[in-house]
Amino acid sequence: MKRPWSIALRLALLLTLVTGIFWIGAAAVSTAVLQHELQEAFDDSLSQSAYRLLPLALHDLREPNERHGPVQGLDDSDQSAFTYFVHDGAGKVLIRAEDAPDDITTLPTAEGYVEVDGRRAFSISDPRSGLGIVVLEMSNHRQEALVDAAGTLFWPLVALIPLLGIGIWISVRFGMRPLNRFSNDIALRGSGNLSPLDAAGQPAELAPIAGEVTALLDRLKAAMDSERSFAANSAHELRTPIAGALAQTQRLALDLGNHPAKGRVQEVERALRHLSLLSEKLLQLARLEAGFARSDEPVALQPITELVIRDFQTAHATAGRVQLEIDPDIALFARINPDAFAIALRNLVQNGLIHGPADGEVDVLVHAGPVVVVRNHGPIVRPEILAQLGTRFARGDTGAKGTGLGLAIVEAIVQQAGGTMRLASPIPGQADGFEVTLDLSRAGQAGAQGGTATSAERS
Repeated sequence: MKRPWSIALRLALLLTLVTGIFWIGAAAVSTAVLQHELQEAFDDSLSQSAYRLLPLALHDLREPNERHGPVQGLDDSDQSAFTYFVHDGAGKVLIRAEDAPDDITTLPTAEGYVEVDGRRAFSISDPRSGLGIVVLEMSNHRQEALVDAAGTLFWPLVALIPLLGIGIWISVRFGMRPLNRFSNDIALRGSGNLSPLDAAGQPAELAPIAGEVTALLDRLKAAMDSERSFAANSAHELRTPIAGALAQTQRLALDLGNHPAKGRVQEVERALRHLSLLSEKLLQLARLEAGFARSDEPVALQPITELVIRDFQTAHATAGRVQLEIDPDIALFARINPDAFAIALRNLVQNGLIHGPADGEVDVLVHAGPVVVVRNHGPIVRPEILAQLGTRFARGDTGAKGTGLGLAIVEAIVQQAGGTMRLASPIPGQADGFEVTLDLSRAGQAGAQGGTATSAERS
């Protein structure tokens, strides 16, 4: 997928392009003005040379015995740039400078600026004698001066435009900081964090957007609160009638004795047990949707872990099947709600008991970090199924009864607290089994940023 262009990059490129175009345009106008000024300066030099040389030329013509070579009156710089011709009223050359072209024999008699052999010249004449002089520009000083001046204007652009682009990019990036902060602020919002945005601290362009987003979050929060309240109330209200129906069903099964209908009653009992478990899981999910798994203060996890495991070890149905191993002399603290951690650990152990062998053990290992590992033996879960255990109500290839919500609840708790959950099958280093690892080493650092993630379990 092609990466879209950022607003900052577009602004930087456009501003650099527009500024460069205006800068080049200004340099072009300056070059045109400079060319005009250079033309006037060189023309003025031509005319001054002509007025200075004409009296000298007339004197040489009147006193030929005193002339020893060309007319003198130009300094060295003028001699390298100009040459001259003295002509009669008909334009015939009478005197020429040593460096004057020999192929020019007839000169224009018109006064003022003229063209001689494609070169700029200035012509004046003496009204009394009818003799005139033409000062002809011989060098390319006009073009050279114009090229040098234009180069002085344009060549710095080669280095300055890239520097200008870098400066604009840095300025735009700096100016875009409020937008980046606003974007990050929105990114922090999720189902577990619907707090309003700070519209008062935003620039004038972003304040209306922040207000509209806050209004949207308020409407979304109201809808989600209504949905959560309904789910929680429904699950809570169902617990009592389900428990009553289950008790009546168990009593009916006892009263029936060996009656043929007893099997159907037992099926009803199993369905009610499943419904009771499902309502409990839904109630846990409703609590998680409110974001209760986060904690502002570090919580000691070892007492909670020992209490949960002790409940399984003392229960008649699971006695001796759950083993706990805690690394000695380690500090087990994490920013996670104690009830949420207990729910997560209980769900993992229940998951291992349900899907492992009938009398198989579930190992709970707690390492520094803290890192909690729950293992149980059993068939290997295929990779494609293992990858699907991140969605609610997803179930693996198992005939065991379950709600499909156990691992979903665990992952939601861990993510809210800022930790991570990893699944592996088989157990690393073994031939079978299923392993869940809860890494709470960073719990509390990222948990406040996100909402409840959607995950699942293999049951």
